[in-house]
Amino acid sequence: MTAAIVLAAGHADRMGSNKLALPLGPGTVVGRVVATALATCDSVIVVIGLHDQGTRTAVEQAARALGAEERVEVAEGVPYDPGMFISVQAGLRRVAGANVVLVFPGDTPLILPETAIAVRDAVSAGLADVAVPSCGGRRGHPVAISAQCVPKLLAMSERSTLRQFMAVHASTTKLVPVDDWGMLLDMDTPDEYDRVLEYLRSLGTSTKEV
Repeated sequence: MTAAIVLAAGHADRMGSNKLALPLGPGTVVGRVVATALATCDSVIVVIGLHDQGTRTAVEQAARALGAEERVEVAEGVPYDPGMFISVQAGLRRVAGANVVLVFPGDTPLILPETAIAVRDAVSAGLADVAVPSCGGRRGHPVAISAQCVPKLLAMSERSTLRQFMAVHASTTKLVPVDDWGMLLDMDTPDEYDRVLEYLRSLGTSTKEV
């Protein structure tokens, strides 16, 4: 069994609005991430901020459009935000039974399903405990994690990072080369959102991500 955690609890202060509910293609930013996660994992946990109705609605709409309501869980995060890792831990507490967990940032919507499959399969095949996609010498997302790493991650401080975990476990972390420049495009500002829209247009395709 494989599970995906979508990190969707950020404040989006620099965007000035709920960036995850912004339109992208036929749906929303977070909807596209959920669609990619569903294409590669058995279940999806989306960790949102407390009382974040806008993101919750976008996620639920995406799940309905894909006929996957039973595979998507929305989990409210914590009442403060010391960093992304606390959302990672919130998601990991809900992935019992998964042998591989993929962690997707909610604001990186153009990750190809093939990229997620590549890191998932690297871990499921026993090639690494942690797999990270790499394109053009740069690390991207999602990060795939073996189930045996979950207790160690949950035991870490909520102010830690996945990068710190990978540094400590470098010998069992594998970089997986992929051809996916879109996985490097996150969006924290209006200019970065415009860059994501431009890159999507450059692909010349209108796929069914929601």
